[in-house]
Amino acid sequence: MTSLHFSLEQMARLRDCARRLEGQAAASEDALGLLLANSQIDADTAGQLRAAAREHRIAASRLMVDLGDRQDRPDGERSMHHAVLVVDDYQDSREFMSMVLHNAGFIVRTARNGLEAVIAAYEMQPAVIVMDMVMPVLDGVEATRLIKAIDTLRDARVIAYAAQPPIDPKLTGELFSAVLSKPSPPDVVVAAVQRCARA
Repeated sequence: MTSLHFSLEQMARLRDCARRLEGQAAASEDALGLLLANSQIDADTAGQLRAAAREHRIAASRLMVDLGDRQDRPDGERSMHHAVLVVDDYQDSREFMSMVLHNAGFIVRTARNGLEAVIAAYEMQPAVIVMDMVMPVLDGVEATRLIKAIDTLRDARVIAYAAQPPIDPKLTGELFSAVLSKPSPPDVVVAAVQRCARA
């Protein structure tokens, strides 16, 4: 694999671009908040739009740190400790989990299959992943193995969300921090995610 080397001038240009992106993301988040406050959009949709805008702003801030523009953690970075990726091929299940976790104060992103989960996990770096087991493209076990193979995600807490437990006990210790029956009551879901996020 070839490593890339940037000149000081190129790095300065990258930092300028990242600074502009961060400013645009912050302005978009503020503008969206005002727009939603005066709109007739339902609460669930508004919450999802706000969470997406916040995620973009935090990602832009993180890029600023990575490019060395500042040494402190970006404003709002603490929220990424409350970031959850929900993976399920059934839309109703994804929407239910998203609503429950968003109402509990988490930033939530969703994926429809195991491949999308790997990509989303790499981009988002969530604290907790709620992973369905039976999905197209890649199943929950395969997707979790790939996610755990990424250096920055090795310690990610993955909750197996299984319609037909039990999960192999060896997998629970090796890949999964917890196992939830599908479906589970909202309070059980929130409690499991909170435990994993704290860990």
